Amino acid sequence: MPILILGIAIVGLSSCKKKEDAPPASDPDPILGGTFLFTGNSPMGVCYGPYHIADFKTNPFAQYPGVHIPASQIDTDLGMIAQHFSFFRTYTMADGMDTVPYFAQKHNLQVAIGVWVWPNDAAKTKWEAETAVRLAKKYPQQVRCITVSNEPSGAGVTFSRVVEVMNDVHGLMQTAGINIPLTSCIKGPEVKNAQVILDACKSLNDAKNRYIFLTIYPYGGQIYNPVPYNTPGDIKKNMEYSYGNAMKPCEDAGLKVIIGEMGWPSGTDDNETQLPTEWENNINMGKNYAASLSWIKGDNQGSTVFPPNKVITTFWFEMFDEPFKVGEPRGVGPCWGIYYNKANPARKFDPTK
Repeated sequence: MPILILGIAIVGLSSCKKKEDAPPASDPDPILGGTFLFTGNSPMGVCYGPYHIADFKTNPFAQYPGVHIPASQIDTDLGMIAQHFSFFRTYTMADGMDTVPYFAQKHNLQVAIGVWVWPNDAAKTKWEAETAVRLAKKYPQQVRCITVSNEPSGAGVTFSRVVEVMNDVHGLMQTAGINIPLTSCIKGPEVKNAQVILDACKSLNDAKNRYIFLTIYPYGGQIYNPVPYNTPGDIKKNMEYSYGNAMKPCEDAGLKVIIGEMGWPSGTDDNETQLPTEWENNINMGKNYAASLSWIKGDNQGSTVFPPNKVITTFWFEMFDEPFKVGEPRGVGPCWGIYYNKANPARKFDPTK
């Protein structure tokens, strides 16, 4: 995609106050993706952005950040998500996304709701924070955590500003008397530079709620191969690198890792053109999804780097193609969805297999 003085209630202090450091809980149940944060038969959830009704040749696009999305569309979208997943994540409260918890309840879904940190707009960021906490209190069975910002360095936001907003959200949570994980999502390669965010994810939560979301993309390690990606489903090298350089350092810092984004594009050139190469078509997108799902369920392809049978709660990026995401390298931005764009989108591959 892309602040507050508070009276602190006694109940909030007792439920959300900072606790002494303790080692993170061990993975209690592989069916739950290694945590009690989300429940279901699979550790794979999905990322949801609502801006998916548009034509690639239309300028301006019909939907993009800043355009209000009708509640009826969000209702339909979440009904489609519920066909394949039990949990999902969002990025903002704006543009009608404050209706998400209501429709999540309707469709029996769990959600990690996102608070977008708007550069140079403290008032809008404050509204996001207040709205997220209000909805988390109103829908406790649906809202499982609050995630402040997503890849802030790419959104024009400093890590320190993210921590400021996390502190504000924490204060609101104390006042509301809610105790769910408060976290953020950063790029895997940025872990070494984001200590302030790791510290906040730890200090603002009690021991059971200390999580960090990381974006981990094996695709990123394949696009520079001398020949187009010709080993569909082989993500071992990239996953081992990501574990050693991002995931394990976070675990060593006392945090439980959730993969906040993991995906594979189906096309290039900003228009979903299907090119006759191994990694740019839906068949191999499906193969990489299957490989990723197998990996996060604990089948780590004989890896000696990952702990045996390690299960990792993960969000696949993403549910729908979003045409407004033009201008990315190789023009893959609009082409990450399991489903194409349009009001009644077709599915590229079956994520239940």
